[in-house]
Amino acid sequence: MKSIKLLALLAIVVAFVSCDALKQATNTTTTGAVFSLNGKWQLISTGTQGGGLVNSIVTVSPLVSEGRLTTLSNNSQCYRQDDIKWKSIKSNNAGGYNISNLLSNCSSGALTYVPAVITVVNNNEIRLTGQNVSGQQAVESWTRLQ
Repeated sequence: MKSIKLLALLAIVVAFVSCDALKQATNTTTTGAVFSLNGKWQLISTGTQGGGLVNSIVTVSPLVSEGRLTTLSNNSQCYRQDDIKWKSIKSNNAGGYNISNLLSNCSSGALTYVPAVITVVNNNEIRLTGQNVSGQQAVESWTRLQ
């Protein structure tokens, strides 16, 4: 009987945690449409970063408020497979998201998180604005994979 109660309690806790993470990764855009960050996102443009990680894929899970690098491409910055690229994903009042974005530096081996903002361009495109490892502003364009 205790094991059944324990399993029921565990299921309730998982449901609450999942709902909170799903809520944080879902937002209402300025056009009034509901947008979900959950899914697979492919980096298509890095602007000022010289093309590092272009074509890499970040997968945002509906169970946790984070995005993991699930496919690496053009990895000139020494990221590792399954690194948490985006963490602490929280919806903001502008219809986008505030996140902590992982930066990697090959020369020092340092992995650091810096604040960044994800802006929803449309249901299949987002723009991440943050900084690069040199501290300069960086803008990345990501597209949703079907």
